[in-house]
Amino acid sequence: MNALDVGGPADPIAPSIIIPPKNTTVTVGRNDAIMECVANARPLVKMSMTWRKDGVVVNTGIRDFGRRLVISLPAVSDSGYYECEASLRSSSVPSVTAGAYLHVLEYPVFLKEPPSHITAEMEKVVDIPCQARGMPQPDIVWYKDAMPISPVKIPRYKVLVGGSLQINGLLPDDTGMFQCFARNLAGEIQTNTYLAVTSIAPNITAGPSDSAVIDGMSVILHCETSGAPRPAITWQKGERVLASGSVQLPRFTLLESGSLLISPSHLSDAGTYTCMASNSRGIDEASADLLVWARTRITKPPQDQSVIKGTKAVMTCGVTHDLSVTVRYVWEKSGSVIDVNSSPRLRLDPDGTLHISQTWSGDIGTYTCRVTSVGGNDSRSAHLRVRQLPHAPENPVAVLSSTEKRAINLTWAQAFDGNSPLIRYILEVSENNAPWTVLLANIEPESTGVVVGGLIPARSYQFRLCAVNDVGRGQFSKETDRLTLPEEPPSAPPQTVIASGRTNQSIMIQWQPPPENHQNGPLQGYIIRYCLSGLPVDCQMKNITNPDQSSLILEELIIWTNYEIEVAAYNGAGTGIYSHKVTEWTLQGVPTVPPGNVKAEAVNSTTVSFTWSAPSPQFINGINQGYKLLAWEPSRSNEVTGVMVRPNFQDSVHVGYISGLKKFTEYYTSVLCFTTPGDGPRSPPQRLRTHEDTPGAVGHLSFTDILDTSLKVSWKEPQEKNGILTGYRISWEEFNRTNTRVTHYLPNLTQEYKVTGLTALTTYTIQVAAMTSKGQGQLSASTISSGVPPELPGPPTNLAISNIGPRSVNLQFKPGYDGKTSISCWLVEAQIGIIGENEEWLMVQELANEPDARSLEVLDLNPYTFYRFRMRQVNIVGTSPPSQPSRKIQTLQAPPDISPANVTLRTASETSLWLRWVV
Repeated sequence: MNALDVGGPADPIAPSIIIPPKNTTVTVGRNDAIMECVANARPLVKMSMTWRKDGVVVNTGIRDFGRRLVISLPAVSDSGYYECEASLRSSSVPSVTAGAYLHVLEYPVFLKEPPSHITAEMEKVVDIPCQARGMPQPDIVWYKDAMPISPVKIPRYKVLVGGSLQINGLLPDDTGMFQCFARNLAGEIQTNTYLAVTSIAPNITAGPSDSAVIDGMSVILHCETSGAPRPAITWQKGERVLASGSVQLPRFTLLESGSLLISPSHLSDAGTYTCMASNSRGIDEASADLLVWARTRITKPPQDQSVIKGTKAVMTCGVTHDLSVTVRYVWEKSGSVIDVNSSPRLRLDPDGTLHISQTWSGDIGTYTCRVTSVGGNDSRSAHLRVRQLPHAPENPVAVLSSTEKRAINLTWAQAFDGNSPLIRYILEVSENNAPWTVLLANIEPESTGVVVGGLIPARSYQFRLCAVNDVGRGQFSKETDRLTLPEEPPSAPPQTVIASGRTNQSIMIQWQPPPENHQNGPLQGYIIRYCLSGLPVDCQMKNITNPDQSSLILEELIIWTNYEIEVAAYNGAGTGIYSHKVTEWTLQGVPTVPPGNVKAEAVNSTTVSFTWSAPSPQFINGINQGYKLLAWEPSRSNEVTGVMVRPNFQDSVHVGYISGLKKFTEYYTSVLCFTTPGDGPRSPPQRLRTHEDTPGAVGHLSFTDILDTSLKVSWKEPQEKNGILTGYRISWEEFNRTNTRVTHYLPNLTQEYKVTGLTALTTYTIQVAAMTSKGQGQLSASTISSGVPPELPGPPTNLAISNIGPRSVNLQFKPGYDGKTSISCWLVEAQIGIIGENEEWLMVQELANEPDARSLEVLDLNPYTFYRFRMRQVNIVGTSPPSQPSRKIQTLQAPPDISPANVTLRTASETSLWLRWVV
């Protein structure tokens, strides 16, 4: 700036700044910035003004001769220290400076703003962006719902470098309006956003997959999830909870990732596993199947074994494994893998069994079976031995023993043992050129000789040996020379000596030769020695010179006498040993005298008692088997009633009875004694009569002259009078009215009676009984209606059969028309065996005086026999026609009634008997 020199010459005045620039603050783009600097100097025209910014000369915007510096539309870059310098040109006067700061403020501007709406999940972390610039750098202040946010009070809220707000672990309460204020000296700006905190249903993003594991190993089932809030993980197998936030079963571990660790696994763990993710919004689940493979194990390992050369060796390798697992078998021998295809002698079965055929010494060794599979590996070993048979003993020699009777000394040389220790020697013998048999089976393996004793005289012997090891028996040696022992008397008696009485004066004796090994030479015959048993008498001898004879009948012996008998064999060296004594009786005879002191008397109307004494034993001629009591009617001597009585050896007087005799009947009586062969003589017969008794029922009642008030009844004498008849008793009464009974007694010759005083058309029961001195006999009764003549009855109907047994059946029936009078008897007829329309009908049963009967039992039938029955009913008029035949039936089987008779026994041959009998 130049000032005009308006005055005169004067001394220059140094510049001075009257009004220095002032610190100024402006806003970008709002106002012009004006820096003013007023200076004075002399001469004024030589004063110049210079502006600098931060030491750099400014050439633009200078106004009013340098008094003002105008910065239009200032920018932040215009901020700085502005200095004005006043100086005099062409003068040494020092210049003067003054300065001030220009602050250009920039209104805050957002560099990053949040969106108007933010959605975030619970428990997540969210960053709300808010970044601003300005001059000076604006401060960032956050508000929520118009309330300032204090990170100190709410640690989950954090203002990041740059101004963004970070919220950790979102909660529902974090939902609201968030405001971001950017403030500096230029002013403030604000932006806002609405944060919505949401919850999201669980989602299994990576669920478990089907897996397989070996028993005893560990397995992880994966389960990765998403959701808000973070889902809780629960693992289940079926309805059983295995692992969760609150449950932890042994072997089951819930990992941080949500996966399930099973360690160790068991076979029972196989099944379906479910991962369940849950939060407040819901549940998600995913399942997978776990397959637990049974560990592959060798459960049937190969066993140490020893085989015979040339045979097969079988090495087992039984494996248990999961059926879904493939197992591979590899066999090794002494550490080297066996190639089963290298030799036809080798074979490997699918089950791992190794077969080695035609074994030899090269197969000896240790064999190892190795199994491999995804279910595990295993191996087992065993040793194989191969053996062979021993060789035959050498140089066998046999000589007679000089120190022992019936003995031979045998020696030999040791045999090769076949690479296996000898167990024993076996000695075989051939006796009299017979086939070879084992004589000694367990000769000690160290032996080279043996004494063979217990040999049989007069026989030749030849020997051979073989050795035995654990493989088996080797070949026999060559045979020794044959040796013969000297003859001796038989050393055993004849065998199976049997004596049997043939008659009452003879006994048959039978025997078998002594055992061949005790004959000690060719037999020449037998000696039979016999005598009376228990008596001091000499024995008698019989010499049999035929060695093939095996029986003899001893004759002219004493009747029913006990003999002792012995038998001995002899050869060229002498007589042998006698057999044990056998005793036998000659056969019994029959008694020769009857019992003595026989007395018989009637006890009642059907029984006779006997007393007697036994015959003398010397006249019984055998064993007293008992007594027979006999009774017969004089006119029927061939119809004898008999009773057997066992002998009583304690009492001298015997007592017996015969029951079931006819009443009031004459009998002859006698007693005899008997033995097994037969009966002795009878005692002299004694005549007696059984006692009188009440009579049986009178004969058939019949009615004639039936009028309204009277009728005539007639009858016959009883078949069984059982005594002398003294008269008859007749009574009648109205049917079922005993108080109307009328009774009359009649002489014994009366057999008809006229009943009077009856009421017309009334049914009466009429009874008639015979009488003896013992009383009234059995009643015969019948019903009759006065004024109504009786008629012939009709046949029974509706025959039915039940309770079929071997000897009886039950018949049920419906009575037929009774002919206007009572039924006095029921008759049963039958066809027996052969059934047909034209076959004969036989009477098999009668039932009398049972007019109300509706069933009856038919007795005394034959077992296992076909029958057909029919019935008739009888009244005072007569017998009805037969009923319709019943169905055919067969009675049941029953044991036989009698034992076989006439049993006889006789010799058929040396070793058999004839047995005969009659059925």
